[in-house]
Amino acid sequence: MDAGAVVKGQGKPNDLMERIRKDSKFATVHHKLDEMMDPRKFVGRAPEQVDEFIAEEVDPVLQANKELLAVANVDEVNV
Repeated sequence: MDAGAVVKGQGKPNDLMERIRKDSKFATVHHKLDEMMDPRKFVGRAPEQVDEFIAEEVDPVLQANKELLAVANVDEVNV
């Protein structure tokens, strides 16, 4: 709660992880903190869902409209 108060009340960066690293109550997991806090562990199926959405929704629209998306030369200047 102290870390949240610092962030919300004082507008300072969140120092929760620093507090945990310094707290002896968490000594048994200090060596695992970086692994435990890996953001990839908190995304669930999001990467797969994005791939599925692109394959099922976006790719068919792009394929159906590929002639509209064709660009002969993007660096051409017409004056």
